[in-house]
Amino acid sequence: MTILKKPHRPQESIADDSSIFVIFVVIVRIIIKMDTFTDALLSGKTDRIPDEFDWFAPLIGDWDCDYYDEPEVGRKRHVKGEWIFRRILEGTGIQDIFIFPSRATKETEPQPDGEYGSSLRMFNKTEHCYDVVYTCDHAMKRLCFTKQGERLVGRVLSEENAYWIFSEITAGSFRWENVRIKENGEKFLLCEIFGRRIG
Repeated sequence: MTILKKPHRPQESIADDSSIFVIFVVIVRIIIKMDTFTDALLSGKTDRIPDEFDWFAPLIGDWDCDYYDEPEVGRKRHVKGEWIFRRILEGTGIQDIFIFPSRATKETEPQPDGEYGSSLRMFNKTEHCYDVVYTCDHAMKRLCFTKQGERLVGRVLSEENAYWIFSEITAGSFRWENVRIKENGEKFLLCEIFGRRIG
């Protein structure tokens, strides 16, 4: 009668399996934590922002963008970018991620002054406006946004006569401008963005 012996597994193989299992557990825990953060941050629409003041609702989604400026006299620049908007914090605000140049073009067309930033927009129910803070790795700005006709006008609080303006907003497109507006109404355009909805 032949007795079959259980094959011997080298100790190194057992150790390798244990290491793989530990790494797997760590990755799963990281994913769970990321999901917990995302679930706590993101929100659907609630009644925390009244419909008549839900000005940024048409911008919620994903946008492919074209940025234009003139960093030097006579040298016009075009940069591809991304702009992503979501409701957050139980519907009390709207946050965006501002990515210029886009992730798809930043390696092939890098921009030394590019920005990978975010804005937090919180509805101010007392003043009926939006308190906004924008930050990236080299700047932080506070703004107050009001609605003027069909435009969303943000006054940069730390800069004289500086405004960020959303206009021409439709279901599939928008225009954004960074401008200086003098007291006599004269407007000087620093840069502008045209967005096209992709999601």
